[in-house]
Amino acid sequence: MRINFTFRHMDASEAVKTHASGKLARLGRFEDREMAVDTTFSVEKFNKTAEFRVSGAHGTFLQTETREDLFEAIDVAVDKLDRQLSRSKSRRKHHKGLQAATPHE
Repeated sequence: MRINFTFRHMDASEAVKTHASGKLARLGRFEDREMAVDTTFSVEKFNKTAEFRVSGAHGTFLQTETREDLFEAIDVAVDKLDRQLSRSKSRRKHHKGLQAATPHE
């Protein structure tokens, strides 16, 4: 998984990068191929925004979360991305067994 970090109107923090990387690592179970994650952290007055764009073989997913605490925004956004990717994977999965098999008589 490739992760690109962008910080807008704030200084780059190693603690934020480490926290986000740890949370995003669990998203790797939804794709069997390489995924690219573009993260953007920004600040406007007292609100911190975490934006994640996940690009993989099966589409692009975007999640933005704004909170007063940046770590909380990261946690909530990654949880929502987890649900999005899980739902997408379950839609792609074949649930009906063997289609070509014929029942025994």
